[in-house]
Parts: sequence; C-alpha cells; structure tokens
Amino acid sequence: MGNIRYSQFISNTGVKEHFFSGASIVAENFAAEAAALIAAYEKECEKRGVSCESEILLRFHLSDITNQLHILEELLQDRNSFISAVGQPPADKSRIVLEAWHWKGIKGKNSRNGSLKVEMNNYTPLWFSNKELKSSGSYGQTAEEFETLKSFLAANRSTVADNSVRTWLYCRDVDNNYAGLVNARNDFFKLNGLTEDTHFIASTGIEGAASEPHRLVKMDSISIPELAPEQMIYLTAPEMLSPTAIYGVSFERATQVVYGDRSHIFVSGTASIDNKGVVVHPYDVEKQTHRMLDNIEALLAEGNAAKADIKSATLYLRDIADADTVTGVIAERFGSELPLAVLKAPVCRPAWLVEMECFAVNGKGNSAYLPFS
Repeated sequence: MGNIRYSQFISNTGVKEHFFSGASIVAENFAAEAAALIAAYEKECEKRGVSCESEILLRFHLSDITNQLHILEELLQDRNSFISAVGQPPADKSRIVLEAWHWKGIKGKNSRNGSLKVEMNNYTPLWFSNKELKSSGSYGQTAEEFETLKSFLAANRSTVADNSVRTWLYCRDVDNNYAGLVNARNDFFKLNGLTEDTHFIASTGIEGAASEPHRLVKMDSISIPELAPEQMIYLTAPEMLSPTAIYGVSFERATQVVYGDRSHIFVSGTASIDNKGVVVHPYDVEKQTHRMLDNIEALLAEGNAAKADIKSATLYLRDIADADTVTGVIAERFGSELPLAVLKAPVCRPAWLVEMECFAVNGKGNSAYLPFS
C-alpha cells in the first residue's frame, strides 16, 4: 500500500501537530498507486488517532503531473485542506509521494480556489496558491504569483512583508528559467519593503512542474495575519552560510516563528554552501550531504532547536542514482524514522547535487505571545 512515516508534536495545551510522509509501492498504473497510497496514509492516520478533519496540508509529488493530476483530483474530491501537487518524480521510481501536516484542535477551516483559511483561537493562518497564470516567461509568471499573493493578503488585512512566513517556488527547467524567477522576486521585494536590511522570506526555489506545460512557475505560501513582527526571527548561521543577497537572490535561510507555547522553524532549501556563498565539495555528493546537514544543524541551533526537533523534511536530488548514498547519510545523522520525501529535483546551481528543506517544532516558546491555538 505504501510506507508511511510519522512524527508528532504534542503540547500540554493547545493544538497538537502530526506529520506524515510516504511513497507509493509500484503498481500497474498511477491510479492504483495513488489510491493505495492515500488508503495507507488514511489507515496510518486512524492508527494514530488523527482525523482527516485536522488535515491542513497535503502535498503530492508526481512523476508525470500533466497526465496524472486529473486522476489525483478525482481521488481527493471534497477534501477541505490545502492541496498542492508538483511535478517532481520520486527517487525510488514510484509514481507518487505524499506529505501531510495536521493541526489537531483547531476551530475550523475553509478552502476556496486554492487557498485555505484555518480558524484558531489566536491566529488564522492562510495557505495560498494561484490556480491560473496569464503571464508568460518565468519573470512574468513569478511577478504575477507575488502580485496575486499580495492581493489575496490585502483582502485579509495582511501584507507579504509583514505576514508571509514561507514560500515554495517550483520552476520548470530550473537551469534555464530560474534567473527570471530570481529577478522577478528581487524586483517585487524591492517595491514592497523586503530588503537585505529588513528581511526576506524563508523559501525553497527548486525544479518542479505544474500540470500545464506552459506554466514555468508555481508558488505555494503560508502567511499569518496576527503575528507581531517580533514573533518572526530570521536565522542566518553566518559562521556557516553566506547571506543570500551576496549572490543575487532574496530569501531567508530559515524563519523561526515564536508562539506562547512553541516555536516553529521553517528551514529553507539548504545545500552545501559556505559563508562566502561558494559551493562546498563539488562533484562529491556524500560530502555535500554532510555539509548540507551541518548547515541545517547550525540554523536550528541559532533558533534554540536541535535535529531531534525536525518533524518533516523534503530532499531534492539532481541524480536519483545518488538516493541511497544521501539517504544513508541522513539516516545515520538524523535517524531513519524522519518523515522524508525523496525526489528528483535539480537545485538552482548545477554544482549542487543535493538540497534539503525541513520543518522543526519544539516547546520553546515565549509567554509574551499568544499560544498557537
């Protein structure tokens, strides 16, 4: 049916968080694989006492999104969650990988036109994805993505600069189209108060396809209107990683969101880079993996967190032949039970052979702020 990994964060009060990840078992066709994987995931939810009503994020990575998405959508009809599908082939040669995040104890949620509004006692997180793009080219489409997010947040009394916590930018043919994405994001940020002297947004920019072949860019995001500026702390680990702006891009290495009862840490896509912005260990995927994990641990440590606090991760490989080597290093250092999606998705620089993003949570909050509930 599917190998589902699970982790959780349980606080003494407030919302409980649950994380799932799994790849399908190869079957005769995509429909069979997808149905079996969803069934295995739902069975694991039942086993853990986690209902579909608490499902917030359900992200799928597909081997052939153009031909598969309509089948997946039929299987997910009437699901009241933020559902994202990206063309990123699983590294194990299956056809589909899922990642899920549950918040157990919320008041309610409302999904509409690709967005999800989560109703909580103290916060109303907003998940957003633009369903259609009218622009052409990676520059134009990225600009439209951010302008659409800006309009969506304005309707919810929020702004990109003040309230966006995390973005995921998927770029078709990243080797040729990433430059347009970067330039458009840089230009939007300059016009909207996000600078090297203020802050950017935690993000991953990676190879990934939308279902429409003409669509070169797809963006997902999470924003939280009620956050005070002091609740978002931007982690840099300068002894290990360079500021992103020195090589012309604009994203934060990691963002820590501090609540009264916990901290969330969103670690952006992280690779084997040093504090000068130089690729470390070119051509050696094993050494790159170790440096990547060193960088992630340094970011977590700056946020008063540790590798044991990581609850889910996504691994991107330029060459799926490296999967066993890379996952072996991760299992050795971070444990073999971590919910981990392993995908073929080249990084923005060809010299980077591997990249990983992750999400961590622990109980180290600040009572000056409202709890995550």
